[in-house]
Amino acid sequence: MKFELNKQFARKIGIMLESKLIWYKHYFLFCDEVIEKMEKPPFWIIELATKKYIGDAVKIVNTYAFSEPFETFPDSIYDFYLGCLFLRYERKELSWASFLKDSGDFADATQAVKHECEYFYYMHNDYEDSEYSIELEIKQAEIIKEEFKNELHELRGLYASFLDYFRKYVSSQSDS
Repeated sequence: MKFELNKQFARKIGIMLESKLIWYKHYFLFCDEVIEKMEKPPFWIIELATKKYIGDAVKIVNTYAFSEPFETFPDSIYDFYLGCLFLRYERKELSWASFLKDSGDFADATQAVKHECEYFYYMHNDYEDSEYSIELEIKQAEIIKEEFKNELHELRGLYASFLDYFRKYVSSQSDS
């Protein structure tokens, strides 16, 4: 097991769940592995191992992340959410217009990310005004990739591990 199961990690998992980058097919086998390898696995992992509904999973993970003793998370943790949305865009789960709108909405709601909501909304308006130009989409995506390169670097590593669990889960279900 290559993760430190601390509150910082749990919060990142919560953000990945909230952004819908991962779901139960990504974390079931991860939880099973933790439970098998640890003599006393964390209770939140045991609980998470049985929940398919994403709302329940978010609640379990965030209840632990925000439990006593309280930890302060840096504001930059919210940029992690935008990184999750960008990965969903790269995976073709979101259109570019949806990424920009969702990112603007999130930035507006949290006010704790490196760019204010207008940054994303102006990009969205330009994209609309260009009649959804693929050239502008590529240019804007490169700007976002550069702006969030640190978050994306960390996120890609974490997501790759959960993607491995997803693939094992899916192949085990097809063998059944």
